[in-house]
Amino acid sequence: MSYSLDFSIEEANELLQQLHQTQQQFFFSDKELLKLSRQSIKPILEKTCKNIAKLMKCERVEVWLFNEEQTQLTIEMSYDSKGTSPFSNVTLLKHYIPTYFEAIVHKRTLAVDNIAVDPVMEGLRESLSLEYYQFQSMLDASIVLNWGVGGVICCFSEQQRHWTPVHRHVLASVADMFAFIFDRLHRQEAENYIYKLAFTDTLTNLNNEHAFYKKVDQYLAQDELGIFIYMTLDQFTNIRSVLGHEGGEEVLVNFAQRLYCAFPEPAIIARIGFDHFVIYVPLAHKDKPFLNKKITNALKEPMIIKGQEVYITFSYGAAYYPADVDNVKDGLQVAQIALEHARKQKSRKAIGFYQPSMHKSMKENLLSEMNLQKGLDLKQFQLFYQPQVCCKTGEIEGFEALIRWQHPERGLIPPINFINLAESTGLIKLIGEWVIQEAIAQLKKWHAEGKEHLSLSINLSPVHFLSANLPAYLLQCTQSAGIAPQSLILEITENVAIEDRDAARNRMAELRAMGFPISIDDFGTGYSSFAYLQNLPVQQIKIDRQFIRHISKNENSAAIVQTIVQLGKTLNLQTVAEGVETKKEWDLLKQFGCDSIQGFYFSKPLPVNEIDQLLQNAGGSYNENQST
Repeated sequence: MSYSLDFSIEEANELLQQLHQTQQQFFFSDKELLKLSRQSIKPILEKTCKNIAKLMKCERVEVWLFNEEQTQLTIEMSYDSKGTSPFSNVTLLKHYIPTYFEAIVHKRTLAVDNIAVDPVMEGLRESLSLEYYQFQSMLDASIVLNWGVGGVICCFSEQQRHWTPVHRHVLASVADMFAFIFDRLHRQEAENYIYKLAFTDTLTNLNNEHAFYKKVDQYLAQDELGIFIYMTLDQFTNIRSVLGHEGGEEVLVNFAQRLYCAFPEPAIIARIGFDHFVIYVPLAHKDKPFLNKKITNALKEPMIIKGQEVYITFSYGAAYYPADVDNVKDGLQVAQIALEHARKQKSRKAIGFYQPSMHKSMKENLLSEMNLQKGLDLKQFQLFYQPQVCCKTGEIEGFEALIRWQHPERGLIPPINFINLAESTGLIKLIGEWVIQEAIAQLKKWHAEGKEHLSLSINLSPVHFLSANLPAYLLQCTQSAGIAPQSLILEITENVAIEDRDAARNRMAELRAMGFPISIDDFGTGYSSFAYLQNLPVQQIKIDRQFIRHISKNENSAAIVQTIVQLGKTLNLQTVAEGVETKKEWDLLKQFGCDSIQGFYFSKPLPVNEIDQLLQNAGGSYNENQST
């Protein structure tokens, strides 16, 4: 067996001196540290490996790095003195060579004089390529990072070698230098990642809101013209419901890439949440178009997501700098106001440019919303009641409950002036539940007074009618009050029954099974009134007042009302005519066979104390010569 000679004193000194110079050059070079990256360290690793191969008199030097779990090693750098191409993406698994993994994790250096017989090397040569069979000896030094052993530097020799303490010390010193490099690299990568999180939307790689503010602030300092754009995808919620969370994310990534292509620098683009994108575009002139047809068409091109063709439309609001705003925060705010204002007129492909009047309108809506919530809290709402009369006898059969807002400053406000606001702000369900409570409490009072025949109709908004907890809430309230569900008639508009037919039919069937009668309000104003009735479990239709007001003067109106009444009889539905204002209208409706009527001819909607007085004075019925 032959071994190479140990280092001479001169060789050892030369080796250590060159190593020291390499370390000094790197450790104290701010320039090297600042440009540290995976790419920039490759020349350093390669140069050092080349020097080590020369000074250690070995044919190959390699650097291998662990994964975090220390279950696999991947080659990072390979230098071969014979010019053999270095390997890349070669990985060793702990499962196949456990003794070798244990050795390099728990030993500072690992010296193998004879690879063929050393038990530590069991399975290693088989895990490597055939080219490694030419090597007889190996010396490893662990690269110890802050978190533990992060890798190993390996020297391979084609001759059997006896690795001296000097060899071990030199290689361990090199491993320490590599440890410094990789620790610094990991730290810098972590800092870069934190910076990316702070300034980048991680899904789309666009700027996030923080970066948008910072970059646009710098641009506004140049005091040039520009425009803020606040953009959202019109149907993103529905798309995500169909394609799932991953499909929705893919849509956002695709759209972000399109924005990036459509608005090149110096435009600044950001995603600030969900499907909300903001853009700042510098303009030479205020009238310069920022969205031409070519850009719009490119943004709307169909996407292939999960094998499906997906069509995207978008809406946006815009505000000019400095004409409309003088800072980034206001730019985003008023561009969003312009968007919301445009969407009130058009739900898709809406485009809005900011006007100062929009701010005033939004402020008024906000104040109204706050007042609406305050009105609920301070019990400023009350129910008025309008009698529903048997068309044939004039007997009062029940009432329709109509909400009013007794505003401390604006006086009595009818529902037409606040219901839309309640629906848009989500307060409609709370208001609807209050109506249910009040109506049932009044029914209980009347029934306790011996007026068990009286029914009460209440109007339900589309949102409340289709809400999941409505049936349970109705049942809880009626059971708690001891009121039969048949006494509480639930009115919904014809549009609810038509536009969301399946959901409406299911809800009607559920409520009907519980005993609650369903009434279609404003019947005749829809576009398929007669067709849908046969499939819906309703008990009552209310003929809209626009037909009633003309029946005594217009033959067509009279014919329509008569047809609706006859339809009701055919389908075994009760018919109620709204807006009856004259004795002649009553007579005609009686002639047509209408079941019930209500209107100003009998009484306008009244507060409950006046209704009680009316019941007492009228004796519970009207005659043909009597009206209020």
